[in-house]
Amino acid sequence: MYKKMNELITMLEDSGKCEVKLINREKHTYSIEQFTKLNWRRRSKRFGRIHAGEKRLRIDLDFPRELFSTEDLQKYIKLPLKSEAAHQRTSHLDLLKNEKGYDTAAIHIYRSQLDDYAFDDLFAIFISKVIDANTRE
Repeated sequence: MYKKMNELITMLEDSGKCEVKLINREKHTYSIEQFTKLNWRRRSKRFGRIHAGEKRLRIDLDFPRELFSTEDLQKYIKLPLKSEAAHQRTSHLDLLKNEKGYDTAAIHIYRSQLDDYAFDDLFAIFISKVIDANTRE
């Protein structure tokens, strides 16, 4: 679990445009923040969260509304939508619409499937697009 989480944190921080901060050591929760406040979310620098629980790795990434469609997310993340998941403990993603003008990609990768999941080139492109959209002036 923690090897994959560290792989993701390295991918995020290697961009040089954001940092990952520990929020809660006991719950293994981290925030993803840019260095200045977000243009579309004036009171915050945070645009994501990582949580390494006992059963799954959850990654929430916020981005400006309509940046990605559900089809785009499936292409980049290579997981089924929550509504299409075979059963409750199947790794999946969900596109959450927020009333405040941004969307959230909620990615759930269960421990039993974590070793087989790769943060590959398409996932790296997705991460890059999210970071660029959030750091754009």
